[in-house]
Amino acid sequence: MRLVPLGFGAVILLGTALLLLPWTHRAGHSLGWRDALFLSTSATCVTGLSTVNVGETFNWLGEVVLFALIQAGGLGIFTASLSLVILSGNRLSLTDEQTIQATVGRLDRARPLDIFIYACLFVVGLELAGAVALFWLMSHASSHPDIYRTLWEAAFHSVSAFCNAGISTYPENLARWRDYPGVLAVLSLLVITGGIGLMTLINLRYFYFWRRDPLRRGRLTLQTKLSVLSAVALLLFGTATSWAFELRHTLSHASLGEQLSWSFFHSAMSRTAGFNVVDPGQMSPPTLFTTIVLMFIGGAPGSTAGGIKTVTFAVLLLTAWSALRRRDGVQLGKHRLPAKTAPVATLLVLLALACVVTAVGVLMLLEDGHPASQTHQQWMAVVFETVSAFCTVGLSTGITPLLTPGGQCVIIALMFMGRIGPLMLSIYLARPANPLRVRQPEEELALG
Repeated sequence: MRLVPLGFGAVILLGTALLLLPWTHRAGHSLGWRDALFLSTSATCVTGLSTVNVGETFNWLGEVVLFALIQAGGLGIFTASLSLVILSGNRLSLTDEQTIQATVGRLDRARPLDIFIYACLFVVGLELAGAVALFWLMSHASSHPDIYRTLWEAAFHSVSAFCNAGISTYPENLARWRDYPGVLAVLSLLVITGGIGLMTLINLRYFYFWRRDPLRRGRLTLQTKLSVLSAVALLLFGTATSWAFELRHTLSHASLGEQLSWSFFHSAMSRTAGFNVVDPGQMSPPTLFTTIVLMFIGGAPGSTAGGIKTVTFAVLLLTAWSALRRRDGVQLGKHRLPAKTAPVATLLVLLALACVVTAVGVLMLLEDGHPASQTHQQWMAVVFETVSAFCTVGLSTGITPLLTPGGQCVIIALMFMGRIGPLMLSIYLARPANPLRVRQPEEELALG
């Protein structure tokens, strides 16, 4: 369990040292150690928040460092845990199998080596396909494109999107591409694919839907079904609410096609990545509140996204529905969830809420009377920033550079905890349970 935080910490410190090098900066720009640590943590934890303008501060060498940090952090514990098991040369123990099942998911008839190979192929293949599509779209959008620069921008944004980092090399983020729905669609697809999770993609790889024989066709796990269905439902919900709430605000001067395109793009980014074509600082309070909810839910387990995860949210809803129907246990279709699933989901949500509430309180104390507390929406901006950091989303209302040194340290800790915490907790909970040696008599409690 020490290897995960130590590994991420080592990558962050290495990235900080590289970003401090003067030859990674543009002429006339420099970077302090706190800003370098903040950005290195944000890139490694695939968050996207930054105290400096990336496009204005770094040259091509600095962008290469960020590219490497994003790719290293985006793969996360998924391939790391599998590669450690494979390189050790040992057979999987029961604890190893339970750990991989908790962090990666159970896949029938798949060896760890097969899963690792397919994971690498999926990552490289999807990022390469995204880079090719973006290069074609970006090069055709300009009459005299710089081929090499366009190729680099396409590759950088493809990796940043698939890893759900949301870091852009453009000073204005993706605002320059707001009138190009093709570019936005490719980036949204990459973000959604990365947010669904590699284990879902690999499970789909083992599902041969065209075969008639059920034994040779394979099956989709319940987790895969919940991941896909919840992702579609949240995307539609986010698109509808963003369009409805911003129709008379940031979308008032856009055409219907642009309104729907920008709303869908914001919905996709709200749960996983930090790209934006509309400044969140100018959005209405209902939109910001809805975005906070989407950020808190996040993406699917085993993905590059953060949050409490969509499957956790779905389990809570199913548990509540079963309680309302007075059912003994949680059942979905032909599947029955294990008794430990609902308590674990409740634990994850309570811990996440405790971290967010505590961090909001600390930030409000640290930022009281400072510029960050005097911006648009005030307390809403602080809550928005906190949830965005802990859930590794990267959207901001613009207060990140205005935070005090103490506030920036709180955000750094939140990004690290939001990325490492769920992974560590999953590994811990995968251990064998400690049964009660003595069971005391039951006694009913009044609830509600």
